[in-house]
Amino acid sequence: MTEGERVLDIKRKLRLDMNGVASGSMRQAGIAYGLNFGVGIPRLREIASETGKDASLAATLWKEDIRECRILAAMIYPEDQFLPDMADLWLEQIEFPDLAEVCSMYLFCKMKGAAETAFRWIASENDMARYCGFLTIAHMLRGGREMGPRYVQELKDQAQAALNGTDLKCAQAARTVLNRLDGDNG
Repeated sequence: MTEGERVLDIKRKLRLDMNGVASGSMRQAGIAYGLNFGVGIPRLREIASETGKDASLAATLWKEDIRECRILAAMIYPEDQFLPDMADLWLEQIEFPDLAEVCSMYLFCKMKGAAETAFRWIASENDMARYCGFLTIAHMLRGGREMGPRYVQELKDQAQAALNGTDLKCAQAARTVLNRLDGDNG
C-alpha cells in the first residue's frame, strides 16, 4: 500500500468513527480545526497501533489540517527520529490545547533533547510554547525522568512565574509540574 493509499485508508476509518456532536462541541468551544471528525483519543490510539510507527506517514498526516491526522502524527512518529528542530516547527503550527497535550504526551517528552527543548519553550514569551514546555516536563517526570537540583530550582521558578501570569493553561500545566516535583521530592 502506498503512503497516499494509507492516508486515504486512515481518513476512511476516521469518517466511519466520526462524532458530529463532539466535533460541534469543540467548534463551539473555539477549537476550530480545518476539519474535525470528533474521533476520541481511545479510537485514535487503536488506529495508531494498527498503523505502527512511521516517520514519513506521520509527516504527511501532520500536513493535513485535520485534528485527528495531526494527533495520529504525534502518536506514530518514531520518538528516536523526532528531533528538537522538528518539534519547534510543529509547535509553530499548534493552535489548540488538545493538540499540545497529545504532542507533549506521545512525542515531545520522548524525543532526544526533550528536557532542553522544554526548558527553552518554558522560557519563551509564546504562551503555547510555554504550555507545551510545562506539559512536556510533566510527562517526563511522570515517566520517571529525574531532574537535577539545578533544573528543579529552575522549574520551580518558571512554574511560579506561570502561576502568577495571566495564561490559565500555562498556570495549570505549571501546577502539574510542581505537583509532580513535590511528589518526587516530598
